[in-house]
Amino acid sequence: MKGAGVGLVLKSPQEEQIIQEVRCEFKATNNEAEYEALILGLQLALELQISRIEVYSDSKLIVNHVNNVYTTMDPKIIAYLEVAKELKLLFASFHIQQIPRDQNVEADALATLGAAFTPGAVGTIPFIYVMKPALCQNEQQNASKAITTQGTNEAGILCTATP
Repeated sequence: MKGAGVGLVLKSPQEEQIIQEVRCEFKATNNEAEYEALILGLQLALELQISRIEVYSDSKLIVNHVNNVYTTMDPKIIAYLEVAKELKLLFASFHIQQIPRDQNVEADALATLGAAFTPGAVGTIPFIYVMKPALCQNEQQNASKAITTQGTNEAGILCTATP
């Protein structure tokens, strides 16, 4: 698998968020990508001088590795685990727990984005927050102005929707 996606969502106790989608430009298994997410998230938290962290992951394997419940014989996973455990020690308080995938939809969606886009295809993905339905918000707009007039540089959109 080339181009694995990783999604990170850091939330403060005040519900402020830092959202990151990352594309790994190397061959990575699902477990390796999960470790990449954990390590990148911990590194970002340390850069932000966060001293107490709670990590929520939908990977039962990764959580149980970090909590010393499971062991592994895979040399690559052992190396990832050692890095994660070294980073873990840099926090005054560290807790990691598994959550169901449906409670991790933001990070999962970001990981999907990271895997889907090729380098250079997207610079920044803006978030657009739609506060009202797009039901031609200016109802007073004249329908004749909404139709593109041939021979001009004007354009408009006619829309209709049913709830």
